[in-house]
Amino acid sequence: MSSPRNTSPAPSAGGYLPAVLKEYPSGWLIEYYVTHPQTGKLARRKVKLTRIVSRYARKTDARRHAAGMIAHINEQLAGGWNPFLEGEDARMYERLTDVADRFLSSRRRELRPATVRTYDSVVGLFARWCDERFPGMYSSVFGRGHAVRYMDYLYDERGVGAATYNNTLKVLRLLFTWMRERCYTRQNPFEQVRAKARRGKRRTLVPRETRAEIARYLTEHGRGGFLLVCRLVYNSLIRPGEIKQLRVGDVNLAAHYITVPGEVAKNHKTRLASITPAITEALEAMKLERFPKDYYLLGGHLAPSKEPMGTRRLAKEWDRLRRDLALPPEMQLYSLRDTGIFDMLKAGIDDLSVMQHADHSSLDITTIYANHRDPHLTERIWRDAPEF
Repeated sequence: MSSPRNTSPAPSAGGYLPAVLKEYPSGWLIEYYVTHPQTGKLARRKVKLTRIVSRYARKTDARRHAAGMIAHINEQLAGGWNPFLEGEDARMYERLTDVADRFLSSRRRELRPATVRTYDSVVGLFARWCDERFPGMYSSVFGRGHAVRYMDYLYDERGVGAATYNNTLKVLRLLFTWMRERCYTRQNPFEQVRAKARRGKRRTLVPRETRAEIARYLTEHGRGGFLLVCRLVYNSLIRPGEIKQLRVGDVNLAAHYITVPGEVAKNHKTRLASITPAITEALEAMKLERFPKDYYLLGGHLAPSKEPMGTRRLAKEWDRLRRDLALPPEMQLYSLRDTGIFDMLKAGIDDLSVMQHADHSSLDITTIYANHRDPHLTERIWRDAPEF
């Protein structure tokens, strides 16, 4: 076999080798090299000329045709053209951080604000990590090894707990599922990363005497707005994150309920949360009719306001209360919701009603709350257990 007629030129400064004609005995072809976006190395590309050559009786005419093709290819290469970034595979070579931004933009149009903040936090931290360690990485290059390294970074270097680890894993799996569906990658590298084993919830119930102490303390210190929050969590089973988004127009005092809109609710389903006489009295004292219906029910000063309260406001209020009353760390604001569900079940309200009131997706979730340790269990068994 004879050697090809032309030899390859030296690499250009633009990351490619210009196209040249190769006249092999087995057939002519145009050959050039261009940087592959995934490996960063020069990769060979070729254009077979068998059919074109067969059209000409003289090789000189065939070479003239090939020369025109070569000139066109080299002009494109000089202008920055890369054939690997065309067609179906083009999205595979988008920057990972750019794709992550597009994912967040799509989520902002579909999810409630609290969930969007979680996505922004999780994906934002992930994108910054990628940008620091692998600047300019393409979406299709991120693999399982990278995923394991990132999750190890969270757990070992940042010291996150199992709950945060697992929530991060869940969001990043959703990110790469979205990327795979839209042809930015062919794999989901987080699918094979195992979640961490989680211990039971650290929250504990809030006994009746403690709730009375909380009510007395908040009343004496002029913190009626936060007392209303506590009652909404305990009696109406409205989650703290949902309370932040409620509007004045969601309150129906005459019918004794507050509407929790789907875009606010954790489960994305609109529900009617019942209110008690004490909650009704507190809402009536706020003179809600004086405020526009689109005002936040509990805004910046835990009163009707055009602006929402800060994202950490309720947590800070509870931390202050817990510190002043020397409550245990396991007793959290959300514990009031757990306690409300537990007390309703113990009071004989049927499981289905409690499930609907708590906005649970199944009775299985609701009955979990019946497994809390009842602080009065020993007393009840002593008093009510039948004789042998």
